[in-house]
Amino acid sequence: MGSPVSPIVANLYMEEMEKQALTSFSGTKPRHWFRYVDDTFVIIKKQEIQSFTDHINAVDTNIKFTREDTKENQLAFLDCKVIIGKDRQLLTEVFRKATHTDQYLLFQSNHPLQHKLGVIRTLQHRAEQIPTSAEGKKKETQHVQRALSTCGYPRWAFNKCQKKRVGKETQKPTEAKRRGVVVPYVAGVSEKLQRILWQHKIPTYFKPVNTLRQKLVHPKDKAPNQKQSNVVYSIHCKDEECKEHYIGETKQMLQKRLYQHRRDNASGPQSAVHLHLKATNHSFQDSEVKILAKENRWFERGVKEAIFVKQQNPSLNRNGGLRFNLDPVFSRLLRPKPTALSLANEVKAGPSQNNRC
Repeated sequence: MGSPVSPIVANLYMEEMEKQALTSFSGTKPRHWFRYVDDTFVIIKKQEIQSFTDHINAVDTNIKFTREDTKENQLAFLDCKVIIGKDRQLLTEVFRKATHTDQYLLFQSNHPLQHKLGVIRTLQHRAEQIPTSAEGKKKETQHVQRALSTCGYPRWAFNKCQKKRVGKETQKPTEAKRRGVVVPYVAGVSEKLQRILWQHKIPTYFKPVNTLRQKLVHPKDKAPNQKQSNVVYSIHCKDEECKEHYIGETKQMLQKRLYQHRRDNASGPQSAVHLHLKATNHSFQDSEVKILAKENRWFERGVKEAIFVKQQNPSLNRNGGLRFNLDPVFSRLLRPKPTALSLANEVKAGPSQNNRC
């Protein structure tokens, strides 16, 4: 589970299992068999329903099928409600569970406008594609408008989606766009950045950050700092008079990396932290080691390490020890913050001759 190849392998196995079950059934085989992931739509004779269910559940004891029969000539399948008409034709409508509340993304929420318009387009597309009758399409469209109006969606938002849709259908082929960028969404700022990038034909997509789900929903307890991996960390000397500190990054568990900082290294250069502890007889506690950032990607983790080193200028970091060297253009943006002493010295010295009016 979790591997990109898992769905492919599972689907291949299900196809083989279905083939074995259908070919080995002694009774009248299903006339139609349509499967999407783990939901299957089957048309079979009534007298064969139970026997076929028992047969397919015996093919592989690790896989069990549950069955839902038609009720009042209706059957729910995926997002559709399949209806057997009077002339035995199959009609479809949009299916909603009894517990469905029509609660969608509120228009007043702090989300990009594109996401809110996307809600309208998605529901309108479903209203146009799923119902088979013109009356069903009209009924579903009216339901969508009522539900979204309750969620605060104004009329101009529906009109905007309609205009954009018509414009896509009539627009002429244009030159290929440049590769898009994804930026965190900050209301009032991200929109301006999007307009600037669009002048250079760069599509911009927004990603919401600091959501309520991230803040409130924590299914698992947070792992202690010592047991976290793929982090950028800082070590401060325990001695109160010693201001030495070190910034590094590691893929392995932080506890193992801290152990390496404390011991001699017989196969390579000694850790700068180890040399400092050995020369001064100082120490540091694992509980006081700070995690500055967490990044699973190797290249991006090296960039974040270089940024923190540039900002904090740790005394124990050796020159040239970084995996990634920042471009000089970042020097002014990431220079260390001036201390109160340096500010006082600048005020005492006064403005330079070149800056006098």
